[in-house]
Amino acid sequence: MSASATLSAVVARRHGSAGAAGGLGRAARRARSARSRTPLTLTRRGRLVFLGLPVLAGSAALVVLAVIFLVPSTATATSEPVLGSGTEQTTVFPGQSLWELAVTADPDRDPREVMDEIVELNDLDSSVLVAGQLLEVPAA
Repeated sequence: MSASATLSAVVARRHGSAGAAGGLGRAARRARSARSRTPLTLTRRGRLVFLGLPVLAGSAALVVLAVIFLVPSTATATSEPVLGSGTEQTTVFPGQSLWELAVTADPDRDPREVMDEIVELNDLDSSVLVAGQLLEVPAA
């Protein structure tokens, strides 16, 4: 075999062209394309994942929707003022602060909590009080 024939055989093998080497290239291509046409087969675990996860996600979504729409709400809204048997009405004296009112109203509790209740009971916008103002305070 001459040097040019050897060189052409190497080139033919690399490029998959005609000749004996080209035949091997075509056979390899045919085998590769035949492999790509085979149907996908799933194992038992694959079917479980492929079908089970969407079913599980859908079930969880249905449970969440059922809880949101079917469970009754425990909170009720009202527009009436919060006046209960546990409040007293008091008058603000000159120089008296919300802190002093809270300590006087319930000395056993934290004054900050009582102040929050006074603000909520009277729908106050700020902690500034005016002398002579009537306020509902929690009863001790």
